[in-house]
Amino acid sequence: MPKVLWMSPYSLHDTSSGASIEAKQMLESLVKHGYEVWSCATFVFDTPAGTSAFGDLDKTLETNKNRVFVMDDKGIHYIYVRNKHRDEMSLSMAESQLLYETYLDVLDEFKPDIVFGYCPGMVSIACFSEAQRRGIKTVYFLVNGNHGHFAFNYYDLVITDSRATSQLYAARDNINVVPIGCPFDLSRIVAKERDPKYVTFINPSGAKGVSIFAKLAKACEKEMPDLRFLVVNSRGNFSQIAPLLHEQGKPDVHPYANCAFPNVDMTGIQNDMRPVFAITKALLVPSLWYESWGRVSTEAVFNNIPVLCSNSSGIPEAMGGSGVIIEAPKHCQEDFFSLPTDEEIKPWVEGLKTVLSTDYSEQFAKTQQQHTMENCTRRVMEAFAPLLLPHATNRPHYYR
Repeated sequence: MPKVLWMSPYSLHDTSSGASIEAKQMLESLVKHGYEVWSCATFVFDTPAGTSAFGDLDKTLETNKNRVFVMDDKGIHYIYVRNKHRDEMSLSMAESQLLYETYLDVLDEFKPDIVFGYCPGMVSIACFSEAQRRGIKTVYFLVNGNHGHFAFNYYDLVITDSRATSQLYAARDNINVVPIGCPFDLSRIVAKERDPKYVTFINPSGAKGVSIFAKLAKACEKEMPDLRFLVVNSRGNFSQIAPLLHEQGKPDVHPYANCAFPNVDMTGIQNDMRPVFAITKALLVPSLWYESWGRVSTEAVFNNIPVLCSNSSGIPEAMGGSGVIIEAPKHCQEDFFSLPTDEEIKPWVEGLKTVLSTDYSEQFAKTQQQHTMENCTRRVMEAFAPLLLPHATNRPHYYR
């Protein structure tokens, strides 16, 4: 039975992090294929809202003074190390040292064949360096375009979800990154019954294209007055961000400062996206930054929902032709709060009309087949296979 240890300061239970969701589902699938998986981490999350899987985490930590917490979830054995704050930059030296010491104990007890994880911080580098010193194979999970400065010296293999990210690092940085696809547990994302009524936009933040969404929603008040939009306020809040948006080249001109959006409804962060997909008839993904994949695009496709998206990196790969792709205005990409002009929003209005009136059944079926959990897991195991030939735990210099 191959043994994999996930090591990262970031919690795999972070519901606000696409990377954590991807990694957790990938590891759970490996468990089903005979792998033994442990995780060693802290309570670090992308956003405070990501702690929802633990309920009131701060209250739990307040009443339980343990320095290390152990739990089992969906076949994975979790070891969590106490830390005071939820963001990585607030980890203290003492907390980092506790994570490192706990990790060393886990190596001694578990004796993994592979240490797998992400985060280029110093404590992670120290942990992966120690794994290599012991002869354990190491794997980095790379799902963004921001690590061109990172040499990956302490990793035997770097994997990613998309071909777009693999090609980016090959062309820009001469780094070999293996694409394995993106895992999806359909039981968690596919709505059993649907009553589509909304064009949905998830995470109204600057980087995710809130400026394009706001301009599109306003344009549709006249173009399609019966159309309704739904915003899922996860990392951002649309009602708070809309007044900050400004006209192109005029940072002091905020046309939506005192403006209502009568065709827009809002809801909060969701632990279960199925109710949202149940009422969605088209998904808007106008991202303005690098997206290695864009999970919501594929999740929509699994629900037979067409996607109107930007051509940001891995998003077209994620939606697989099940919708319309439009290039975002350059000034919007450079300034996330810069609103498209009236002319620049017209292709988005026409694109929305297209996705709402086109039958994408053939594209849905093709993309759904490409992105099955079995296909992704098979590619992961194929990537791991060479690392497992000489088991790390059988090497004489693996100190016990």
